[in-house]
Amino acid sequence: MSRLKLAAIIGVVVGPILAYTGFKEKQRIGKIEKDGVEVAGVPMSGEMRKGRKGGKTCTIKVIYPSADGKGAPTTKDFKVKSAFFESISAGDQITADTVKVKMLPDQPEEAYIVDGSDDDRAMFPVGVGVFVLGGIGTAMMFRKSA
Repeated sequence: MSRLKLAAIIGVVVGPILAYTGFKEKQRIGKIEKDGVEVAGVPMSGEMRKGRKGGKTCTIKVIYPSADGKGAPTTKDFKVKSAFFESISAGDQITADTVKVKMLPDQPEEAYIVDGSDDDRAMFPVGVGVFVLGGIGTAMMFRKSA
């Protein structure tokens, strides 16, 4: 089997998985944007890791209060954009006193950093594109061999 056929078949399989992941993330972020409340979170620590191919993964640990201010505070690690991380830190040391956290009042673990969280919403159109290209490639490859 040629590499092109294999890539097309993988696209047909992987495309829907990527699309589903992106769709679920888009729904989650949409629900938080619609029903969520904004609170001030205190960044506790942060880390920037550089991958083998030059990619950066930035995470910050934030503690933020419950929506009503009476419940137990929540601590969560957020994956953030590298530009946001660089704007609130000096190296791995966090310099910002607070960050804006938007969360669901009844599910405080469902939250994101306002203007900073790195999410997977872009995976939906990417997944659809991979699936379509894989489907076209598969159809063309197997039609030729028939």
